[in-house]
Amino acid sequence: MRTIARVVTLAAFSSMSMGAFAAATAQPTAVMTETVVVQEQTPAYGLVSPRSILSQLNLNTQQKALVQKIDHQYASQRPLMSNENRQTLANLRQERKNLVVSKQFDDAKAKNMIAQEQHIWAQQQQARADYDFLQLKREHDIYQILTPKQQQQYWRLRQQQKLMR
Repeated sequence: MRTIARVVTLAAFSSMSMGAFAAATAQPTAVMTETVVVQEQTPAYGLVSPRSILSQLNLNTQQKALVQKIDHQYASQRPLMSNENRQTLANLRQERKNLVVSKQFDDAKAKNMIAQEQHIWAQQQQARADYDFLQLKREHDIYQILTPKQQQQYWRLRQQQKLMR
């Protein structure tokens, strides 16, 4: 799972005093930069993933094939943001920048922009909830192919996993 953090910096000409800066330009001049930081997050399951738990259960060939089939069934269902939504958010970021540096603040434009952003993020949140549901269902399907002994071992390993968090 990846996390993307956005850092936006606003910097004016620091060598000029505010009076000299205001006199030098009728409209404030700003330099805006956006840095996108991508970092790997610890998996939601902690340091030990369910896949590594499965590797400790001594699955037989048939079980391994079934796990692979289940993984394949659920693999393509991870929610991704559409290119249209990505472009809309990029446009909205630019509109935000324009709004900040403009001489007059447009309340209606700002509220509309925020509403659009919230709508997109609500869609993403619903997609994430749907994906979490599918992952839980996947885990259930895999658990069902384990023998009773493997099921007990699975839960012991899950408990150890929780202690490691």
